Amino acid sequence: MGILVTTLVTAASLWAADYFLGGIFFEPPAYTADAQTNYVVALTLGAFVLGLLNAIVKPILFMLSLPITCLTLGLFILVLNGLILVILSLVPFVGFRVDGLISAILGALIVSVTSFLLNRVVPR
Repeated sequence: MGILVTTLVTAASLWAADYFLGGIFFEPPAYTADAQTNYVVALTLGAFVLGLLNAIVKPILFMLSLPITCLTLGLFILVLNGLILVILSLVPFVGFRVDGLISAILGALIVSVTSFLLNRVVPR
């Protein structure tokens, strides 16, 4: 049950980034005939893949960038989160698109803040 709730919270956070930021788009492939269903499926797949990237790729990037993260007092983690969103945009079956690193960093900030707030509200 916890994985489902986490995936839905992340999907809502990705939707918020898509809604509030002009540089992040979901262009879902045709999973079904209904466009609204395609969008929801793409959001859910994007959230699931983002969770996998955060679990597998992000610790490796964090360890490689630990010196610069220490020098910037942890602010480089925002750049790492933006890079994770850029990597997510390279996954072809999700339909997620980022227009640049600045948009990815701002999107990562929106996703992080929204996920934090929703995780405080949604019971587990």
